[in-house]
Amino acid sequence: MSILAGVPGEVGNVTVVHRRRSFPSTVAVLVSTVALGSTLGLSGCVSSDDEPDRTAPVESTVDGVAVKLLDAGTSPTDPLAWFADDGEQSGKFSVTWGYGQEVIGGDEQGTADGAAPYSELSANLPYTASATTDGDQLESTMTIGTPEGSNEALDDDENGELNDDIATAEGFRMVQKYSDDGKVNNRSFASPENASDSARAAIENNLGQMTSLPLVFPEEAVGEGARWTVTGQIEDSAAGTPMRQTVTYTIASRNGSQVNLDVDIERTPTVKQMAGTDLEVMDSTTESTGSLTLDLRRPLPVSGSVKTTTEITYGQPESPVTVVQESRTTSTWSSDGEQAEN
Repeated sequence: MSILAGVPGEVGNVTVVHRRRSFPSTVAVLVSTVALGSTLGLSGCVSSDDEPDRTAPVESTVDGVAVKLLDAGTSPTDPLAWFADDGEQSGKFSVTWGYGQEVIGGDEQGTADGAAPYSELSANLPYTASATTDGDQLESTMTIGTPEGSNEALDDDENGELNDDIATAEGFRMVQKYSDDGKVNNRSFASPENASDSARAAIENNLGQMTSLPLVFPEEAVGEGARWTVTGQIEDSAAGTPMRQTVTYTIASRNGSQVNLDVDIERTPTVKQMAGTDLEVMDSTTESTGSLTLDLRRPLPVSGSVKTTTEITYGQPESPVTVVQESRTTSTWSSDGEQAEN
């Protein structure tokens, strides 16, 4: 399910999707049909005296990743590994999604009909998180506080209603089980029983943006300057396009359990055509910038931001008409006391 509804039409004898603004009423409800179905399928109830009533945990699909060491860096070198202590982490995860579409070539009316001016949605998710281990694998628990959001397509009153709605998801919980290299083998979600369906979907999708950046380490010992890639499949939720993603991590510095990483991301569509049209993928580019600070005792980055801009050009070999879709994402982590910047 894309952030924009598509209606087929003709521009310069080429079928395109005339994108109409139909942003969802809840911020960042940019979920696929599968994700929405699993969200609506949450059932059952679990609770304790100090916790809100929650639906029974529902497992989410975890895609595998491939890790490749490019450079071990300089000495001294040591393996990177996640571990757990009794501490609790608290902070905020902020996410921004943006999308725009431009039709180049064809007649003036067709170009106007096919365009979708760039617009953004954003969300802020305060959280507490902790990690435990049984000696074999680790388990992290992330609990969402009162979420907030905004949608550029809505006025102040509508954004107020939006925030009232997503606030019903306070207490949403994500649990992940993973090995000490960071590879997740199980992920589940549990929503407050009284959360609206749209709020559940919004939070799950925003957490999907977080987990689309796998913090996985190579098995080899590494030092400052080490570089490795983590490759896997993701869904570009802003554009509604499946992507092959390669993340390149570089160790900028390390001091004990604190590791500073530079992050570079490359994304390539895994489809050959724009959904619902006869337009082929002609070209794609990704620009990114980012850095993260990790505390290996804590399950989430303690600070940092990663931004991506992906452009996909669709067209046909013998046609002058092209459709250029631009999607942007910004993911920002901050600890309590720090200011999150989108």
